[in-house]
Amino acid sequence: MNILPEQSKAKTYNKLHRLPLGSITAAGWLKEQLQRNKEGMGGHLDELEPDMIATPFINYSAFKSLPPENKPADPTFAAGWSSEISGCYWLGLIMLAYTLNDKELIEKATNWVDAVIAHQESDGYLGGYPPHTDRLADYNGWSAGWLYRGLLSFYEVTGREDVFQAVYKGLLWFCENWKESKTDYVGSILIEPMIVMFAYTGDERLVQFSKDYLDWLEKNSTWQNKISQYLSDELPYGAMHVVAYGEDLKHPALVYCATGEQLMLDASLKAMEKAAQRIIQPTGGPSSCGEYLSPKGAACESEYCNFTTYNHTYAWLAMITGEAQWADRMELALFNAAEGARKKDEMAIAYMTAPNQLYANHRSTIYGVGPDMGTYSPCFRTACCPTQAIQIIPEYIRGMCMQDEKGESYLFCYGPAKVDAQNIGLEMDTLYPFRDTISIKITKGSNHNLHVRIPGWCKAAKASVNGKEAALTAEENGFASLGKVNTGDEILLTFPMELKIEKVDDSAAASKFPMCISRGPLVYSLPVPTKWIPYEGTPITPETNVNWPWFKCQPDYPQDVTNFQARINGSWARAMDEKLDLSRIRVTEKEVSGYVWENPPISIEVPMYHAPYSQAATGMRTPETWEVPMKVQGEEIMSEMVPMGCTNLRITFIPRADV
Repeated sequence: MNILPEQSKAKTYNKLHRLPLGSITAAGWLKEQLQRNKEGMGGHLDELEPDMIATPFINYSAFKSLPPENKPADPTFAAGWSSEISGCYWLGLIMLAYTLNDKELIEKATNWVDAVIAHQESDGYLGGYPPHTDRLADYNGWSAGWLYRGLLSFYEVTGREDVFQAVYKGLLWFCENWKESKTDYVGSILIEPMIVMFAYTGDERLVQFSKDYLDWLEKNSTWQNKISQYLSDELPYGAMHVVAYGEDLKHPALVYCATGEQLMLDASLKAMEKAAQRIIQPTGGPSSCGEYLSPKGAACESEYCNFTTYNHTYAWLAMITGEAQWADRMELALFNAAEGARKKDEMAIAYMTAPNQLYANHRSTIYGVGPDMGTYSPCFRTACCPTQAIQIIPEYIRGMCMQDEKGESYLFCYGPAKVDAQNIGLEMDTLYPFRDTISIKITKGSNHNLHVRIPGWCKAAKASVNGKEAALTAEENGFASLGKVNTGDEILLTFPMELKIEKVDDSAAASKFPMCISRGPLVYSLPVPTKWIPYEGTPITPETNVNWPWFKCQPDYPQDVTNFQARINGSWARAMDEKLDLSRIRVTEKEVSGYVWENPPISIEVPMYHAPYSQAATGMRTPETWEVPMKVQGEEIMSEMVPMGCTNLRITFIPRADV
């Protein structure tokens, strides 16, 4: 989502805006990943689950029953579930299509949009709930919010007035029909498209609906989504679904965007800082055991939806505040927790994953609420996560370059990509985050002011323009000015990456205080050799005849030893000295060989001790290490670690050694 200043008729208080979808297209490894996603989940989930994904907003289709009971589903419940999944998928598909600039996907997205707006009812209703269902239900607003995000993203690219009017009328339907009846869980997601449409139309009914919604929540909500709760110092574990919290906490800031009321922005910022302190792991993944607010810890799990949700909220807070810090958070979540939960061929994701994970199967998740949530699957009984997984890479790319009200450009996130805006064009050639240099060629521009983000972890950023050292004039918002650039200029940014060892504060979960090693935006893991075991999946619509395997994962043990012997002797059975001198860690940059998330072009070697019983528990789960500091054997061993995003099974939080 975005607010385009050239389309706005109302004053808004956001300091930056993203370029229209399609202005930034993927290159390099980012393009390869999106292409893999097109051939995998991104391009085909609608074929796997046609009723639940392909057509709920076209003909009110919905799944008929859910496994394992396979009883006829309640129509209202089925409509909400199916249209949520459908809205998430098509939003992702639209972003994927235009970020790849792929004609086939663009045609597919266009055909869907045409069919959706043709289905709009005469009174303006545009959603996935048939007339005989309860349209006051919470998920009617939730699922419509995803639909409107997708349609407004499509409008950004095409400028189609019929799409704009369809969303406008749909939102006014909610303004009228939900005026006296609101919901306290996730229906408030409608605030986001309401505020964007207010900016474009100046229609006060939209911002009034949003303000009324926040007032209603304050008086009626049973969840952690009240202004007073955001402003408090407390965030109780178990008190709210983590995805809903991540979505809801940005809504006061969006109202600030329309009104300039500082209290609203303060509420969102305080809510996010509490999340950072309480639930955001050093890997960037929000801890969501059982899908609810939970503490940091080696075995504490994250639901995949959260990686996308929080990155989307980070992007909004970046646009509203104009601060660079939000990109640090986006990169941390994407490059580590999110990439580490994807099958590298983009054919499956894991619903629940943890920093330390030795298995991914029907029994591996400690906190998942379904038996398949630990497996690697293209779809799940609860299918929100695979559809949201399609959105996260395009979401990141959309945020790479932003502009202010004067039209000056801010490089926000980094990676290989091309930017084509009205007043600036540039190409970024880089292996970031695996390397610390970014080459930028200005392909269009005349005396254009360019600002670049200095990552929060970087202490000595450097820049050159056309081979000559250039000053980076630091700014209060975390950016630095490069001055004016012109067509043909060649810029080299260098962000030296330093190693960091963090003692993880898991005091609310296990009080083991393990060690986590990072370098720049990447967190490193002890990789566990992975054996992929395909099995017959369980789509909700099995008669589609889509031949698509699901997968279980386990350590790829040598055949001549028992599982127990392999576990106690494995290269991941390690503990480290918590006082380790960083200078003893060796960094190795490797030649690029194939896809970067399969064959990492960088690794580190860390002196560690053999800790045979650190991960030796029986069963198919990865428990916390019992006794810390760990008893260890022998002398230190140089142990290879790779970026967490290059793994599927791994040990990321290293137990402390008793030395």
